[in-house]
Amino acid sequence: MKGLENFSSMVASMASHAGVTAFAQSEKVRSLFRKRAERAAYEYIIEENEDRRPITVQKEKLRIMLNLTETAFKRVEEGLYSKSVIRHGIDIFVNEVLFSPKGKTKKVIDDFVARYGRRPPGFLVIGPTKKCNLHCKGCYASANSKTAETIPFSILDRIITEKTELWGSHYTTWVGGEPTVYRSEGKNILDIAEKHQDNMFLMYTNGVLINKAMAKRMGELGNVVPQVSVEGFEKETDARRGKGVFKRILRAFENMREEGVPFGIAITPMRHNAELLSSDEFIDFYFEQQKATLAWVFQYMPIGRGYSLDLMITPEQRLRLLDREREILWDKKLFDVDFWNSGPIGSGCIAAGRSDGYFYIDWNGKVMPCPYYQFSPVNIFDVYKNGGTLNDVYAQPFFEAIRKWQDEYAYRREGDETGNWLRPCPIRDHHKIALEKIEKYGAEPEDEATEQWLYDEEVHKGLIEFDEEIEKLLDPYWEKIYLKGERVDPDPRLPFTSSKVPELELRFNE
Repeated sequence: MKGLENFSSMVASMASHAGVTAFAQSEKVRSLFRKRAERAAYEYIIEENEDRRPITVQKEKLRIMLNLTETAFKRVEEGLYSKSVIRHGIDIFVNEVLFSPKGKTKKVIDDFVARYGRRPPGFLVIGPTKKCNLHCKGCYASANSKTAETIPFSILDRIITEKTELWGSHYTTWVGGEPTVYRSEGKNILDIAEKHQDNMFLMYTNGVLINKAMAKRMGELGNVVPQVSVEGFEKETDARRGKGVFKRILRAFENMREEGVPFGIAITPMRHNAELLSSDEFIDFYFEQQKATLAWVFQYMPIGRGYSLDLMITPEQRLRLLDREREILWDKKLFDVDFWNSGPIGSGCIAAGRSDGYFYIDWNGKVMPCPYYQFSPVNIFDVYKNGGTLNDVYAQPFFEAIRKWQDEYAYRREGDETGNWLRPCPIRDHHKIALEKIEKYGAEPEDEATEQWLYDEEVHKGLIEFDEEIEKLLDPYWEKIYLKGERVDPDPRLPFTSSKVPELELRFNE
């Protein structure tokens, strides 16, 4: 395709020092880059559509990509990204992550497909340490300041090297515990980022330790993008995370803006705060005033320390949140992705090593489908001791069974035969399925809190009832909007007054 070829050539030239300087300083260069990127994305996602996804699904994928591009360009124009950030964004994120692989990466992926019959995982989610400087209510990781559970630096280094060499993966996500407190073999978490300049690192963090020195190093490295957890404003954030945390987060934002570090926010909608976290006041504060680039939404999952069904949003709140998030996507044109409600954007559940998806590795080396599906069939430390690699992890029957369910539910179905990706998650939206896989394959709970959860009949009963209700609410929404491209009937429960498929506004057509 001509548009993709032209854009690839431009990306190759832009990765140089001169190209980055021109990009940062010239509006004309940025405008041309933007138009070619949009044309390439349209060809790749809408016209090519190699997996034959429903067209509305593809339009949302293109819209979210354009939203991220628009905000990123705005931040460049505001002088909020360092030159190193711009270079890595072009060279790694655009060149290696967004579009079809090329060169060495393509060969690695082709070799994997020849061996396993599908594309490899696209990234890893890693909890490098369980240690945390805070003690937040309802922490899914049950993290604390006293634990010594940490992946040795040498093992962490090997994991990143191996996933890049075996899977062609150039993207890694850090979760907690708290990544900024990681220490091992005299190294910290930014030393990994420095050693692996061919990877982009998304780091979920409470943010309170991002002082001027740490922000300066991030800006110089250019391949670390922090996502700071907030619960709302000062009252809500301090209530869950501790007095004074919100003000320390605002200082971290200031430090990152000054040093040209892109950052986002991570939020956890619960029964008491779901409306606040999707309100105009909240969105405008973090995107317009604090200059966040993106937002990630993790609906509260009753697992981990002090898990409670009473904190989980109700089925009707889930529907309202979905509808509101589509308004943020289409009207506000922001990158606001919910790991449940934005299922269509990721083609459903991306856990368990699905093609272009991920595994989760915790601080003890346990490999799990995801941070919320806390059951492990294998430990990476044991795999390495026995002479294995990440491909031995990939081949575990427990993970393969989950991938098979993903395929049969929706991932390998085409067009209007695709299952409902608005309820994509096995552990949350298809709870019976998750329990069946755990029992059949004998996957071990991550810790004592997860073991307690496993035998808690009340929590399973509540989750199954939740699933039954959201099926009734979300299946008609999926069928009308995503499979038929029709407006849903007026519903007073929904805040988005035009719940349909809006038309794409494309810059390259201007």
